[in-house]
Amino acid sequence: MKQLKLLILIFLLHTAVYGQDSLNCRLLTTTGNLVNTYALEVKDNFAFVGSQKFSILNISDIYNPILVYDGILSNDYINSIFINGDYGYLAVNYGLIILDLSSYESPIVLSHLITNEFIEAVIVVDSVAYLGTMSYAFLVIDVSDPQNPYEINRIDENIDDVWEFEIYNDMLFAASEDTGVKIFDISVPANPIELATLNPQNFVVSDMKIKDNIVYATSPHLYSFDISDINNPQLLDILEGAGGHAIDIEGNYAYCTSNSRLSVIDISNAADLKVAGYYPLPSPGINVFVKNKIVHVACQTDGIYFIQFDEPTFIKEVNNNLNDFSLSQNYPNPFNPNTLINYSIPKADFVILKVYDILGNEISTLLNEYQEAGSYKVKFSVGQNSILSLSSGIYYYRIISGDYSETKKMLLIK
Repeated sequence: MKQLKLLILIFLLHTAVYGQDSLNCRLLTTTGNLVNTYALEVKDNFAFVGSQKFSILNISDIYNPILVYDGILSNDYINSIFINGDYGYLAVNYGLIILDLSSYESPIVLSHLITNEFIEAVIVVDSVAYLGTMSYAFLVIDVSDPQNPYEINRIDENIDDVWEFEIYNDMLFAASEDTGVKIFDISVPANPIELATLNPQNFVVSDMKIKDNIVYATSPHLYSFDISDINNPQLLDILEGAGGHAIDIEGNYAYCTSNSRLSVIDISNAADLKVAGYYPLPSPGINVFVKNKIVHVACQTDGIYFIQFDEPTFIKEVNNNLNDFSLSQNYPNPFNPNTLINYSIPKADFVILKVYDILGNEISTLLNEYQEAGSYKVKFSVGQNSILSLSSGIYYYRIISGDYSETKKMLLIK
C-alpha cells in the first residue's frame, strides 16, 4: 500500500543537515482540522484535497479558508488529484474517478473505472490519462468520453511502482520507487516510448519537477540532472537530506517536503544546490504547491499549512586576498526597518549568523550554511512585511565559523 511505503520512506529521511527549527520561513496560518490531507492540487484560489474524502476549499483568503465541498466519493483513499478544465481526475486505491467540476459546490461523479492494480498517481494529456500503479509501471486510459474511460495500453517493462508524473516537452517523466525517473516520448500519447533513465545510485524517487531542461528529483536527497541531451542525461548535484515526499518549483527555488520539514533550496545554479530556508512540519508533508512564495503544504494529519518564504539577501564580493575573519558593524546603525551586516571568511567553512535580544534569547537565524571564502553582506529586516516585528532596543548579532566567533551590538529605533 502507498501509505505503508511512505512510512518506509519517512524512516529513510534524515534532517541532520539542519541546525535550527526554521530559517527564512514563517507560518502564516493553517486549515487546522478542517480537512485531512493526502493528495493536494491547487487551481486559481481553490485547493482540492484528497484523503478518505474529497474536499474543495476556497483559499482566496488563506486566513479564512472556506470549505466549499466535503464528501465521500468511494471507500478508497484518494492518492492523487489532477484538475484539467472542468474535470477532476482522482487516483483512488483501485481505480480512477472522473468528476464534473463545473460547480465546485456540487461535484458530479461521471465515472469510476475499476482497475486490478493499486493506483498511486494520475496525469492527463489531451484525452489520455496515465495512471501510475504499484504492480505495473502505468496504465494508459482513453478519457475522451469522461463517462466511459477505458484502458488502451499499459507499460510494464523496465519500470515498476510509479509514484508521480510530470509532462515536459512531449515527454512523460515517471517517478518510480524501484527504477528512479523514467522518461518517455509521448508525441503519440497512446503509445509511450522509453527514452532514458535517471538512476545513478539506484535511488527511490517520490516526486520530480522540471525547469529549463533540468530535472529536480526528490528522494531522501535532492538530485539535479541536465537533460539537454536526452540521450545522455548528466547528474549535476546531490544535496543530501534535502529531499522527501514532494517538490514544487517557483523562480530560483525548489520547495521540498519530507516527514518533518519543508526545505527551500536555491536552484539558481543547478550544479550547486544550497539550502535557503526550512520550516518544521507537524506531520509528513505529502504534497506541496507554491504561489508568490506562499507554500501550501499538505500535512498528512494536520491539514494545509501556509508558510511564507522570505528570500534571503546575500551579496558575495570576491576577494582572494583575505587573510582573516571579520565581522563589521551593521549599517545603518541605528536602523529601521533594514540593516546590512558585512562579514568575511578567509577559507571555506560552515557559517552561522544569529540575532539575539538583550537577554540572550535567539531572535532569528540569518544564515546557517557552508560558504566559500569571500566577503558577504546579509540583510536583516524587521517590521510588518518581514519575518520579525520587534520593539525598539538593543540587539546582538553573532557569527560562528570554525573556531572563529564574534558578537556585535546594534540598535533598532522605531
